[in-house]
Amino acid sequence: MRIVIDGLPLRGVNSTSIVIEHLLGAWVDRDPADELHLLTGPECTFPIPPGVTLHRVDLGSRHYLGRLRAQATVLPRTCRELDAEVMLGVLPTTAIGPLPCPRAIIAWDLRHELRPAQFARKTRVLRRISFDIGFRQADAIVTISERTRDDLLASRPWLRKRIVRAAQLGGDHADRWPAGDPSASPYAITFGQWGNKNVSLVVDAWATLRTRAEVLPLVIVGLSRESKAVLEEKVRKLGLGELVTALPWLSDEEFQARFSSASLVVFPSDFEGFGLPAVEAMRLGIPVVVTADPALLEVTGGHAAVMRGWEPDDLANAVSEAQALGPEALDAARKHAARFTWARTAALTRSALAEAIAADQLHHPVFST
Repeated sequence: MRIVIDGLPLRGVNSTSIVIEHLLGAWVDRDPADELHLLTGPECTFPIPPGVTLHRVDLGSRHYLGRLRAQATVLPRTCRELDAEVMLGVLPTTAIGPLPCPRAIIAWDLRHELRPAQFARKTRVLRRISFDIGFRQADAIVTISERTRDDLLASRPWLRKRIVRAAQLGGDHADRWPAGDPSASPYAITFGQWGNKNVSLVVDAWATLRTRAEVLPLVIVGLSRESKAVLEEKVRKLGLGELVTALPWLSDEEFQARFSSASLVVFPSDFEGFGLPAVEAMRLGIPVVVTADPALLEVTGGHAAVMRGWEPDDLANAVSEAQALGPEALDAARKHAARFTWARTAALTRSALAEAIAADQLHHPVFST
């Protein structure tokens, strides 16, 4: 299979680029005969797996406009020159114009539609327009969870006539993280990078747990400078300074070491497209607390402590439940998480693309003379 991948929206190292890196790496290992051609701009800096052909595109000084131009010109031309069998967009926002091959896109979530208050109006409008165009033009859509597939089909039932397949993300990359420090004092870890992570609720729950005399130290990672200052002020007012440590964005190595050494992962997100930290925690044998978010329930499969409401007491109760989990429960969670591999993600993604190619050949047969 010869595939051109529109990675032009990728910038720096973030959750999207990390997923694409692991997906492509597993793809090359699993199907080495496939040709994978990745188009990116100069600001895409994540490691490109060996076996993937990289095509750097100059997007100019204005990334967004440069990306649109490249998707309208360079992407179709590359598909023609390489005689691509299919194009895969890493986001729904890909080429608008015609392509010489079927197009597939990856759909991550519809949080901008289902949690609009968490986005600026401009972002909501741009995503709504560009995503709708991508969904309407796609011959195949690969979602990162059954939850995203369900949301997509519920909001756009006409997509039931298209190829819309779920390819859950992998978690086996966590197997390569540094082993947790057995001599480290126990602590819980939580995340503060986005509004849906509800880090303020975690701090309130920690104040409740302190009154019960059953509280672990808490490490909060992924905070911007502004949110770190706000959170530290709240921690001070609650008198939790000796219990709560607020940290900025960490390097990959620092984050992995902090995560794998944690005794508890607290993940009270109100919306996830997949919920990778929950899978990583189970994979590493760390108890995890989640909400009843559909994606988190999907990936944890009954192996996490689930909040029963949205009050600090509800989170505190779930934390106590998670801390009481024994070795058998954690081993069962680890076995459940073992099914989430990047090879499986690559296989399911490839299968959806193969369906799109077969459907295109059925409607546009090539006759030889």
